[in-house]
Amino acid sequence: MHSCAVLVVSSDGYKDLWPPFFHLFRQYWPDCPFPVYLGAQTAVADFAGVTSLLAGPDQSWSNSLRYFLNQLETENVLLLLEDFFLCRRVASDNLLKRLSALRSLNGTVLRLRPDPAPTIPVYGHEEIGELHRLAPFRVSMQASLWNRQSLLALLRDGESPWEFELDGTLRSQAQPRGFYCTFTQEFSYRHVVEKGQWFWAAARDYRRKNIGCDFRARRVMGPFTAARKAILVGLRRWRGRLLMLPMRSRELDPYAALPPSRPLRVAFLTNMIPPYHKPVLDLLAKRYAALRVLLSTPMESNRPWKVHWEPLDVAVQKTYTTKGVWRHPRGFSEPLAVHIPVDTLQQLRKFSPDVTISAEMGARTLLAIVFRKLNPRSRLIVWAEAAESTERGRGLARHIARKIFVKNADAFLAVGASAVKYLERIGAPPARIFKIAYTTDIARFAVNLLTRPPERAHRLLFCGQLVERKGLVPFIQALSMWAANHPERAVEFMLAGDGPLREQIARLPLSPNVKLEFLGVFQYDDLPEIYGRAGVFVLPTLADTWAVVVNEALLAGLPVLGSAYAQAVEELIQDGRNGWAFRPDDAADTYRAIDRIMNASCAELDEMRAQGRIAASRLSPERVADLIGAAVNSCMSG
Repeated sequence: MHSCAVLVVSSDGYKDLWPPFFHLFRQYWPDCPFPVYLGAQTAVADFAGVTSLLAGPDQSWSNSLRYFLNQLETENVLLLLEDFFLCRRVASDNLLKRLSALRSLNGTVLRLRPDPAPTIPVYGHEEIGELHRLAPFRVSMQASLWNRQSLLALLRDGESPWEFELDGTLRSQAQPRGFYCTFTQEFSYRHVVEKGQWFWAAARDYRRKNIGCDFRARRVMGPFTAARKAILVGLRRWRGRLLMLPMRSRELDPYAALPPSRPLRVAFLTNMIPPYHKPVLDLLAKRYAALRVLLSTPMESNRPWKVHWEPLDVAVQKTYTTKGVWRHPRGFSEPLAVHIPVDTLQQLRKFSPDVTISAEMGARTLLAIVFRKLNPRSRLIVWAEAAESTERGRGLARHIARKIFVKNADAFLAVGASAVKYLERIGAPPARIFKIAYTTDIARFAVNLLTRPPERAHRLLFCGQLVERKGLVPFIQALSMWAANHPERAVEFMLAGDGPLREQIARLPLSPNVKLEFLGVFQYDDLPEIYGRAGVFVLPTLADTWAVVVNEALLAGLPVLGSAYAQAVEELIQDGRNGWAFRPDDAADTYRAIDRIMNASCAELDEMRAQGRIAASRLSPERVADLIGAAVNSCMSG
């Protein structure tokens, strides 16, 4: 899958510009390495290599753009307007380097035209700079490389391009970092139309060229009007430069905490605090006047982790816990602990939050909705830990309850693309859905070397509960079959964790050249050392909302052989680049995946280790905190 796409944002009323736009696009960028899309309302583009995206009639500009972006699957997008006519050859190699820089910096956007120019140098990237948090036109419709999900988070319904530039710039100030720009113009184009009229000079020049311009479709502004607009544009540029002068000094710290219009109090309701969530909560606690975490239990009984909350403000609720069973259509069942925090209303009244973030869609979220109804000035964000693979086979009562949640939440934090699809399917408005991801402490896991000696290069590792849902029995059977067909190979598989299937796994008949090693229960702090002992990570799960072990393994230098039923695999793993995805309920597909990883050379695996760490590093705690902050800002400004 491509990592970037070109999206030309247009409308039916500007379709007369499409022929000359794409004529010049192909002339000046014949080796464009990305798929190209044209977004409009109902008119279909008929150009080679261009895919039409149709938002339908009567949509605002920002609503249409949101629709176009949701149709793409790439991580990044090069955003263009149809009245930006290329006028110089595009250097694809340079553009790919800029895209790589944006991704390595976990950036939101990299503008390719320095108007205004950046003021903050970026170490290790001399060709680009960072835009100060208070810079004018920090959000701009000039040609830019965007992180697609970050752009979606900045959008608001009902905005025009000009409103998005102005109001989006204000909204961006809540994010101290992530907005970059090149120091030189690396994507040269000419703006040819404004407010529906051709610029006089552009019309004069393009009349002489046979590139498909239809000058009967729109007026040409007079030379005096064009001169006046050119003067205004020049004045605006000088104004921007003057505004940037104080920001070139250290008097205005671009990373200082931005005081909100009023101090916000945020309550976060969840079962417990797993170690990988704490870095994000620590960051959120610094961003708001007060953050209180309300827990149903200090730690789940099937989680052997130590409790570590400091310095967070944490309260454990009065909770009634009942037992249930999750029966999945893929054939597994799993006991569940269902928590009902009975004092939720009392705790929320006592804390009086401006925004409540409620994890999962159960009893606590239902009580949070009641608080929201009793306190109309408060806002409710539902943290939806759901995926299409985990929601199959859920009962009617749960389905009805979630319809209630959808109608009464101000926003949703969707853990992964599959969660976005699920929420949209049950009726959540796309404009209220903010896609996030699981993350972890990057520094903790990125300590291992990105090479492994030959004797460790193909050693397999699984970390987690030894339960049916993890798909270990059919995977080990497929692994044993592969080993029997390759008797010259020694196959090692380490299993870190414990659970009811341990004895069954230990009794499985295996090929003589297969060795299983049970590492038993581990503490979270032990994981980096455990990952360092292995060469490849295996996750054959039959259903997982995310599976943060994929993030951890990639950071620790392990290619991942992962199930397509975990969103972390869907979003982080690129086949042959940093791992392989497979369907664990398909024995033939599982065998093929094992064969690919076991036949990869040590050099190929080492390259995959490096690519995996890069991919996982992009999902940093800072980035996830920014996305949550965007949802909070959206609620408070809506």
